[in-house]
Amino acid sequence: MHHNQSCTRIARALRVNLCTGTLILCAAFANANVSLKTQVKIADNALHFNGKDLNIKNLNSANKSPDTYDFFFGRNISAHGDAVKTYKHYVFMTWYLGGKENRNVMLSRYNTLTGVVSTIKFPHKHTGFRGDPNIGESHNTIGLAISPLNGTIHMVYDLHAYDDNNHGGKFKDDFFRYSYSLKNAADAEDKDFTLDLFVKDTSPVSQGKDDYKHLTMTGDLNDRANFARLTYPKFFETDDGTLLLYMRLGGNNNGAYVFNRYDQLTNTWSRFTHFNYNNQITKGNEYNWGLYGSMKYLNGKLRVGFQQRSNNKKDKFIYQNGVYYAYSDHPQGFGDWKNHKGETMTWPLVHSDEIKVFEPGDYIDHTEVDSVHIVQGFDWTVTARGDIHIMSKVRSTNRKHPDYKEINIHSYKPADAKDFIISTDFAGATAIYTSGDNIYIIGLDQGTPFVEKAVGGTNNFTRVYKAKGKKKFDHGVVHITGGKAYYFLMERLPGDLTTSQPLYLQIIDLDI
Repeated sequence: MHHNQSCTRIARALRVNLCTGTLILCAAFANANVSLKTQVKIADNALHFNGKDLNIKNLNSANKSPDTYDFFFGRNISAHGDAVKTYKHYVFMTWYLGGKENRNVMLSRYNTLTGVVSTIKFPHKHTGFRGDPNIGESHNTIGLAISPLNGTIHMVYDLHAYDDNNHGGKFKDDFFRYSYSLKNAADAEDKDFTLDLFVKDTSPVSQGKDDYKHLTMTGDLNDRANFARLTYPKFFETDDGTLLLYMRLGGNNNGAYVFNRYDQLTNTWSRFTHFNYNNQITKGNEYNWGLYGSMKYLNGKLRVGFQQRSNNKKDKFIYQNGVYYAYSDHPQGFGDWKNHKGETMTWPLVHSDEIKVFEPGDYIDHTEVDSVHIVQGFDWTVTARGDIHIMSKVRSTNRKHPDYKEINIHSYKPADAKDFIISTDFAGATAIYTSGDNIYIIGLDQGTPFVEKAVGGTNNFTRVYKAKGKKKFDHGVVHITGGKAYYFLMERLPGDLTTSQPLYLQIIDLDI
């Protein structure tokens, strides 16, 4: 067996057999120069959901104790989502304040030159699932961006497809939450990094003198309908420094990706533009569908990769199916969208098959309704050279099925190739990243950060870094720029998790 293959299989074994606690090193690991440059505590008291995972049937049973926070969709809300960005020699991080009775939106800035962590506490508190503060909602993450052109800070937060009327009108005039700063606020001295840097809402829908939430990003309340029913904020910075924001419009099986653009001269954003239409059945498609994936700005282009959740209740897929990918040759994504073959697609997209790459469900033979489960383990990236990498996971819905299968798939298209290579010789992961011409899997092995690396256009992953410290972490989110991984992490304390947990930042040099 070749040396690289050996390392790859060892790395896979480490990810699959995490419970063994055994670490095997090969020579490539020892020779790697990937290293931890900084670890700094950001906060002692970030919000975490430590209670029960509720469902629609038992919502009324939510624990009202301040020490227990039941939740919907997942237990992580801090160090989660689009929560970490860099600007000059600063690292910015967003989170929610714990414990359960607090829940404030927070913004921390780490100054890598002075070592100072400055934190701003916003008045707004996490409103909870459908407005119930006793049920936390992990989908209500905070998106963060800093404009390199004028030093403004932008945050969109705590929303999940709200509008004036749903959930009993609890979010009337407050269905979209956008905060922004004065120009050059990102460069403020450590002692001056305070809430005074942010602009209050003085519009007719202001909720008082301490309201820093704006209902629209254009500054015009006549645009309010364009900012309703949105979820999952994620900001990008283009090659020329322009900020873009994308969000999901609509719901799980009838959704669209929309995006807008920041104008640093007027300090306002455009209205949202569609990548695809929702309500696709009204546009000629035979069913409605939603997107489970992401929009990313990589290698100088705006790109989309997702799995589809259709409104077809009679097929073999209980939730998602397929792998879909497209990119735009327009510098900011406003047109010129193509599939992976370079063929022009209809824009906004209606028929998802125009950009379908392959069907992971073909790797399982089940045909019964709802028998194929494709949910976890999906992510994608594109290297600077143009190698496309997509990972998927497919399994039998019924774990007791006599022909139960669980398959991790790495589909990748080297920059000079015409077609995707589909490999099931892959252990799977939760996220995949790129820097330069390499791809990375960065995650936690028994609570300890690790990095695996492969050359773009290959499937040969090697573990090149595993943290040596004794500190264990529960989860985290990664931002890669300038050859460094900025890993924003929540600590896993011994014993039962509480609603208030510590946060750390690790800066890992990827030795590009």
